[in-house]
Amino acid sequence: MEASAREGALEDFEQQSFDFTNAMVILDVDGTLVPDCGRAASEAVVRKVLDLKERGNEIRLCSNSRRSDYAERLTALGAQLEVDLCPVPSRKPSTFALSGLDLRGRKVVVIGDKDLTDGLLARRIGARFIKVRRKLDPADRFVSRLANLFDNLFGPIALFLWDRQQPLRVLCRRR
Repeated sequence: MEASAREGALEDFEQQSFDFTNAMVILDVDGTLVPDCGRAASEAVVRKVLDLKERGNEIRLCSNSRRSDYAERLTALGAQLEVDLCPVPSRKPSTFALSGLDLRGRKVVVIGDKDLTDGLLARRIGARFIKVRRKLDPADRFVSRLANLFDNLFGPIALFLWDRQQPLRVLCRRR
């Protein structure tokens, strides 16, 4: 995770200074690019995605939304941002979200607002995770607010435990 995220100084996606090039970027939608109920990206978000693409990065949108219209929303955002989509439906941190992508030998970056989905997906595939400030809207559903609370409470613990168990997995594989 980026130093700014560990220190609690999260920035919005469009305010980030990304320093990578020629990577596969898995970009979360709800809470990262738009609020949970958002249907279109702001001009600042569009410019930031364009900047990432100009740096040679390949962008894939990925969403965990369970709303009935999420496939339609994801398709519309993909068209607005002129980027491809991860398979629909895809539920992070399942690696199914990345099926069909050739990631061998490529830098992979996961950008999102939640440790329990975006962060764990990054950990599972050995990618860099950049956590951004969650976009909120007063119209967000109660279940979304509850999920955000759950992620705030247990997400950092989950990432900590994942990181602590990795040396044990390496030791077990060597035997």
